[in-house]
Parts: sequence; C-alpha cells; structure tokens
Amino acid sequence: MIKIDKTDKLYKYLSALKVKDIDKVYLELARAGIYSRKDIIAYLSSKFRPSLTEDFDESELEKILDYYVDLKKVKHINKTQLNEKLKRYFETHDAKIKEEIINSQLKDVLHMCLNYKSLHKDVDLQDLVQTANIGLMRAIDMYDPGARIDFKDYEIYYIGEQIKEEFEEKKNG
Repeated sequence: MIKIDKTDKLYKYLSALKVKDIDKVYLELARAGIYSRKDIIAYLSSKFRPSLTEDFDESELEKILDYYVDLKKVKHINKTQLNEKLKRYFETHDAKIKEEIINSQLKDVLHMCLNYKSLHKDVDLQDLVQTANIGLMRAIDMYDPGARIDFKDYEIYYIGEQIKEEFEEKKNG
C-alpha cells in the first residue's frame, strides 16, 4: 500500500496546480512508478496546459511549477476586496497595501508571462515575470478608482506595455 506524503514535492506541485482528486492522482503516479523528475514534470505540465511540453524545456517547466507552488502561499482576494485595497492605496499610498495588491495579482502576471513566452521562446521567464511585475506596479500607481474602469484593464495594459517596452526594444534595438 502506498502512503500519501503531503510534504512530498510531487504532492505540493499537484496541490499548487489545483489538481482535482489530488490524492487519487498522487497515488496513480506512485503506482505507475512515475518518480523521475522528467516524467513528473511532463505529467504535471499536461495537466497544467496541454501544449506546455512543446512550448518550454524542462528547466522552464520547473520554474513555472515552482512559481505556482509559491503562489499557493499567497492570499487570494476577490474583486471586491481588490477594489477596496486599490481605493485605500489611492487615498494613502501605503506601501504595505501596494504589496498586498501585487501579491494578489501574481497569478495574472504569470498567466500573461506564459502567454508572451509561448510566442517569444527566446525570452527568459524570470526576466519576463520581473518586467511584468514592474508593469503591475505602474498599473497600481496609475489606477484611479473614481474613473470606473476595471483594474484588470489597467493591469493588462501596463503589463503589456512594460513587456513590449523591455523586450521589443531589445529585440529591435
């Protein structure tokens, strides 16, 4: 009988990826003898995004999965809570509130980076995430809650602009 080890890295990856029936999947991998890092990553990537194995090499997959494990620790806030924090930040410019907003939006940042990375394979994922975070910080600073525009629109625009500014100019210049 195989015992489920919830501290095992495989279990953490499955948890971070929000795999349904995580215990069942964990046991399935263990029974199938899938213990090598390469096989685990291939399995996880197919659960995460089917085309991921074609788009990224093994080291990139490890980075992505590690980001998701770290993101699992971040407190998620809903749209109402996000709007309240944005309003408070707009009024006070408190760095702690800004950090909470940034942390709550990291999944969106990673998603945008993965989309960009799938089109531009020569760009390093870590550089991309850092650049996107700068764009996110600009979006937070520029956002006006009274404008009645959804923050996600600001986020997408400023992250996209920052990425374009950083990587397209390097590519062309």
